[in-house]
Amino acid sequence: MRNAIKVGELIATTDNAAAIGEKPQDVVSASDKLTAYLTARVTFLEQLAANALPRHILLANFSGDAAWSRYVAGIQQVFDEVGLICPLIDGSTESNMSTLQSGLSITMLGEQQKSTPTKHEQFTWYTYGLPLVGNEVLAQPEDIAQLKPIFQAWKEEIVQQVWPVGSKGLQSEFTRLFGEEQVKSSLDVKKSAGPCAVVLLGIHPEKEQLAQKIFPRNFEKLSKAAL
Repeated sequence: MRNAIKVGELIATTDNAAAIGEKPQDVVSASDKLTAYLTARVTFLEQLAANALPRHILLANFSGDAAWSRYVAGIQQVFDEVGLICPLIDGSTESNMSTLQSGLSITMLGEQQKSTPTKHEQFTWYTYGLPLVGNEVLAQPEDIAQLKPIFQAWKEEIVQQVWPVGSKGLQSEFTRLFGEEQVKSSLDVKKSAGPCAVVLLGIHPEKEQLAQKIFPRNFEKLSKAAL
């Protein structure tokens, strides 16, 4: 598993966002709904990386009572996008202290659907999406790895392993998969991918042609750089 933690029989994944939202002093100005959507999107992708699906959602809201319903709407959008019923959302709002900047955290508790592969070398690996962060995410939404085709390919076992790329960039994730190997890619391998705007996909070689039909845009085969 990538960043997931097993708690009994449940798979726990979490992500957060700070200084992004509708407050005047936020660093990135975005709707609360979009902020929650992007945060929930990361948490959902981490569930897929563990081959799990969410069953419970916990929301920690540091932006005040008014933001709660907007955050819930953003979380629900993730499940609408992939065609799943959104689990019950529970949690807490910081209502004693008024914050100057927005903040939230989303935790999903899921149930594993199938075993997670441990031999990553058996797959052909592709990147899907472009590394975008901050205002780039707002300006280029079409270049973010889209949830619907990822979920479809995962569900139909065209993709055997989902591996989100986070703030440390593609090379960091490649190192986690393969040790001290250098990745060869046309992307900036050290740039943050923000809210997992890039996702690594592990695919059996015989499924590559099917995958190419599902992911026609920003889909690139990776290789290890020659020493």
